[in-house]
Amino acid sequence: MTFIDTKRELERTVSRLRGHGSFGLDMEFQRERTFRPRLQLVQVSLPDEPLLIDPLALPDLDPLWELVADPDVETIVHAGAQDMEIVFVRSGLLPRNVFDTQIAAALMGLGDQIGYANLISRMLHKRLKKGETVTDWSIRPLSAGQIEYALDDVRYLHEIRARLWNRLTELGRAEWLKEEVEHYGDQGTYERDPETLWMRISRMRSLDRKGLTILRELAIWREEEAARRDEPRGRIVADETLVEIARRTPKRPEDMKPLRTLHPRELARSGAAIVTAVARGLARPELEWPELEPVKAEDERFSISVDLLEVVLRARALEHEIAPSYLGTRADIARLIHSTLESKNGGDDEPVPQLLTGWRRDLVGDELVAFLEGRASLRIDEATGFVHVVAARP
Repeated sequence: MTFIDTKRELERTVSRLRGHGSFGLDMEFQRERTFRPRLQLVQVSLPDEPLLIDPLALPDLDPLWELVADPDVETIVHAGAQDMEIVFVRSGLLPRNVFDTQIAAALMGLGDQIGYANLISRMLHKRLKKGETVTDWSIRPLSAGQIEYALDDVRYLHEIRARLWNRLTELGRAEWLKEEVEHYGDQGTYERDPETLWMRISRMRSLDRKGLTILRELAIWREEEAARRDEPRGRIVADETLVEIARRTPKRPEDMKPLRTLHPRELARSGAAIVTAVARGLARPELEWPELEPVKAEDERFSISVDLLEVVLRARALEHEIAPSYLGTRADIARLIHSTLESKNGGDDEPVPQLLTGWRRDLVGDELVAFLEGRASLRIDEATGFVHVVAARP
């Protein structure tokens, strides 16, 4: 096993990975106590040769990030969303050629979020150790158990990639995978629009439009402050406290003293900045106030429509050996119904539902619309009891 901890060794390793044209990648990091993930260990692999890179001993990993951004080199990961986020945050570069084994597995019916150890067990009949799942990877030296665990995370990526790709090719789903990993090369995957941060705050629906405007400014302030201090957002000010501040519209830091969920030390440190954010919200013209769509009560008739289309979707998922939840959820079906009805009524402002894009549209989306419009129906096979979708009538 090679432990790479010098710039020269890193450059030599990256050159070897580039020459092969593909490499396995995994990372160990900690983000429970920080705003940004703190990288503690990087694992890479060639076929039959896993390697460890020590980011704590190196000034930067720029050669590796440039490799991930090279469209001519394939990066093999398993559930790589957080790993690719680290690449972007640390380098500003976008991953360009990613093969995600978890996504590939979902497209051939192995569940929508199969774990790496489970995938290796099912496809390679090998059992991985799980003893280091909550270890602190920043401590040096690493134990023999830690090293072996880390190496296993990339040891089988090439082999599992080859098997998954062969099966996807047999099924005619290679293009599906390309669609599903496109988001890794989209900058919007990793960047949050500051103006929409408030929409992720719990209990925000308890505020009126004016309160939401203030909450928007508070959320922007908290995001910037958390990034500056490299602390989790909730450690700066909790969601429920932000909502309460937006409701009370304090004019002075002292006005927030009655808030028991705002720590006195944080009030002393950030009180003036919070009041400034509140003032910015109050100064926004009414035309810029957010307006939430009202939460509609569950309509039993609409729910039945979703139920019926879900039967169609589940039948297609079973037929094509794909996890139904990966093909589409009840929420996806509801959006499709709303979009179809809006389109019939002359509206076209709604975003295109996921079920009407790419391979999902070809597999089931158009069929769901046909069923919704009465141009297709369901039939139960008398011999097997299986549900079949009768082809749409012209």
